[in-house]
Amino acid sequence: MKNIWILLLLLLAVFLVGCDPTDNKIHGYVEGEFVRIAPTSQGLLETLSVERGQTVKAGDALFSIDLTDLIAQKKSAQAQISRLETEFITAKKDYDRFLLLIKTGATSATKLESAETTRNNIQANLEIASQSLAQIENKLHDAAPSAPKSGIVQETYYEVGEYINQGQAVVSLLPAENIKIRFFVAQEVAPKLQLNQSISVSCDGCQAPMEAVISYIAPNSEYTPPVIYSVESRDKLVFLIEAKPSEYHESLRPGLPVSIELGEL
Repeated sequence: MKNIWILLLLLLAVFLVGCDPTDNKIHGYVEGEFVRIAPTSQGLLETLSVERGQTVKAGDALFSIDLTDLIAQKKSAQAQISRLETEFITAKKDYDRFLLLIKTGATSATKLESAETTRNNIQANLEIASQSLAQIENKLHDAAPSAPKSGIVQETYYEVGEYINQGQAVVSLLPAENIKIRFFVAQEVAPKLQLNQSISVSCDGCQAPMEAVISYIAPNSEYTPPVIYSVESRDKLVFLIEAKPSEYHESLRPGLPVSIELGEL
């Protein structure tokens, strides 16, 4: 993946250096913020329901980890809760009975205190067991996650049958709202730009210019990044600008070189 990005950046550099210096367009590229989906427990990858390039909707199944151990843990936790609930009912009845007896002097305060302690201990253990069951159920859910958002499957990292460690991403998604345009402007241009300002974006092969809205303006300047070095710009200070497309366009893929028109400033 790293080599692919290096290649894309080199291609972009060649593209920019070859531009007509009289061209008043600003050159940038498309970037995506990927959502990486990982299980919270380890195990064998049992199913993989998606493939690279596939479009998924929120709620669609992505993959599942072997659930045998977790299912066994859930059954054990449920059995423990059932046993503790029965014990708690009995302990509560004993405490209520001693509470009535002590009012008539038919039992001692020591026995009442002992019954109360037993009841409270069982209640505390029941609460702990319930929390444990909830954690197991969460792990079961996370072991077979669904897509949190609609988007394109950018990458799948494992094959069915491979062992997945806790926290290792199995699938990465690119939701449409996570696509953005990145470009750099000169010091004298940056103060003229505003958040939510509309710009026009075009690319080779795109049918028509697309609208985007500026979502980020870097607070500090930086020297021209190597990816856009040219004889004319290598010593200039520039500001990073990010913009989000107003509508989803399939042609705007991460790494794609684009041209930006800011309009009248």
